[in-house]
Amino acid sequence: MLPTHRLFPAACIAASFAMSSCAQPPQSKPVSEPNQQVRGEVSGVKQQIAEFYFVNSDCTSGGYPVLKVAKLPQHGQVSVEQGTAYADFKKDDSRAACNGKKMPATLIFYTSEPGFIGSDTVAFDRIGVLGAYGYHEYTINVR
Repeated sequence: MLPTHRLFPAACIAASFAMSSCAQPPQSKPVSEPNQQVRGEVSGVKQQIAEFYFVNSDCTSGGYPVLKVAKLPQHGQVSVEQGTAYADFKKDDSRAACNGKKMPATLIFYTSEPGFIGSDTVAFDRIGVLGAYGYHEYTINVR
């Protein structure tokens, strides 16, 4: 199972959005360091590299986070699709009771050029359902 990118509780999202929207114009770079992930993929095969969802404390969905490609891969294609994912939170998270439940999610898929072997990079801007911003960068090791 791939690591799930969890979104912060509503109070944290609202606070971070309020601070970031006052501190900088929308076109500027993210305030925090990018969330960098490494994935392994099979050459020429469409594979999911990430999933993003928002789960309320009562295990209902808060909606689909919006993801936009910020940096296209040089040796493949990506797609952003709506689908489902299983909730996966740490044991001390108030939403841990939701673990294993299927939730609406925004999914990211990567497909390398046929026969390509090597590393590729793709990045996304994420706008959470309550407006929080995140920048996610993936290095994809294609074999």
